[in-house]
Amino acid sequence: MMKKRKVKPLKPSRIVFLIVLVAANSLAWFIYATRITGDISVHVKAWNIVFESNQTQLSNNINLNVDSIYPGMDDYEYDITIYNNSEVSASITYNILEARILDDVYVTTEGRLDRGELIQSGDLTSAALLTKLATDYPFTITFDLSASNIDEEDGREDFTFNVVWPYENNQDALDTQWGMAAYDFKEDNPTLETINIKVKVYITQNSN
Repeated sequence: MMKKRKVKPLKPSRIVFLIVLVAANSLAWFIYATRITGDISVHVKAWNIVFESNQTQLSNNINLNVDSIYPGMDDYEYDITIYNNSEVSASITYNILEARILDDVYVTTEGRLDRGELIQSGDLTSAALLTKLATDYPFTITFDLSASNIDEEDGREDFTFNVVWPYENNQDALDTQWGMAAYDFKEDNPTLETINIKVKVYITQNSN
């Protein structure tokens, strides 16, 4: 016959250890359950921003093109409306990432970083390129943002791209030089736009 093994009584130290272990697990579960319940009860504010031009929705990476330019051209304007259908107001900023004006090609420091590239010597910042486009050519290329903040609940602001080349601007030599350059560019590159600019618009929630 097999001998029955005697059950050894638990030492007081082990009993204390088991009590502590059970209590710790219970506390951990209580903390976990409380956090889950708390997370579920938090209201997450809706976030819905829409970019639209001519009833067409756009992304925040905007490609701006002008087919041809010449002295005395009709003013070119491209309007983008930004709608905020969210429950929180937001800030609006933008950067030029790249620009090509005929054969002049620019990539900004912000554009390099957006593409994951190293900044190169001679790269302009977006702000510096904005100034250059508005002042260094006989035509002006400008951007206008109606406000830097957009209200919540159906707020809207306008972002406008303009190219203006008046016929009489007291820059006859530059008008002739760039007018001929623009004509030659289109002759050599009939499928390319004379101006191509890539812009990125940033919308950031305002803290309450």
